[in-house]
Amino acid sequence: MRVIAYRAYRVLCLLCGIVAAVMAGSCSDDSPSAYGDKTDGCVTIAHLKTLARGLSTTINHDLTIEGYVVANDLFGEYYKSIVLCDGSGGIEISVDCDDTARRFPVAARVVVHCSSLALGDYGGAMVLGAQPTGEYIVDRIAEKDIDRYFVIDRSVAQNIEPQRVTIPELTPSQINNYVVIEDVTFGSQAGEAWCERDTLTGDYLTTDRVLTDRDGNSIVVRIDRHCLYAFEPVPSGYGSVAAVVDYFDGAYLLRIVNRKVLF
Repeated sequence: MRVIAYRAYRVLCLLCGIVAAVMAGSCSDDSPSAYGDKTDGCVTIAHLKTLARGLSTTINHDLTIEGYVVANDLFGEYYKSIVLCDGSGGIEISVDCDDTARRFPVAARVVVHCSSLALGDYGGAMVLGAQPTGEYIVDRIAEKDIDRYFVIDRSVAQNIEPQRVTIPELTPSQINNYVVIEDVTFGSQAGEAWCERDTLTGDYLTTDRVLTDRDGNSIVVRIDRHCLYAFEPVPSGYGSVAAVVDYFDGAYLLRIVNRKVLF
């Protein structure tokens, strides 16, 4: 039954993708008025985000999104989460899985059945997860529930090309979207390890590095302590960084994906 339902949703999602492309190409106007009151069927990721009300919103409608995986834990950059993108934008999905690179490989097409899941607003960035049971605004989707909420199709893998942007061009519609920023430098931080160490335990710490363009515009690049290259040196000179745009308390930041740092 799941296979039959998935085929039906593929048709609906294709139509959604066409609408998204017409509306905005790689980014859409994510205001509620842009999508009307649709509360069932296949919707774009940008549409889904407009349903958030407050810090945590349970999705009580039979909604489905479809997109391609652009980030997982292949290099340890996203711990127990993935990022899914479609023609309208992207969203981080919190999953209690220790091997998302195997379950959700980069470029795989994924359908997410959103009914009973929750949208969480982390300082302006949306995360999709399970309904909260404690102090967090969303919980991780349990590994035993992956087959309940996800249809993962590896047979039609499609690499999503990052959108070329400059630091000043970043907008709210690009939060959780996959971008590349070129002709930038880490300046005086070159040669330092990507992640600093705790002086007492020696453990790596999630560390912020700063990327600057030739006009002096800068943006934080957040390096997760779990990443496999935490000990490697930050590159010198000018180059490009492919990353997912994050946002917290009024500031954009980048999270490198798939180790795509070309200097």
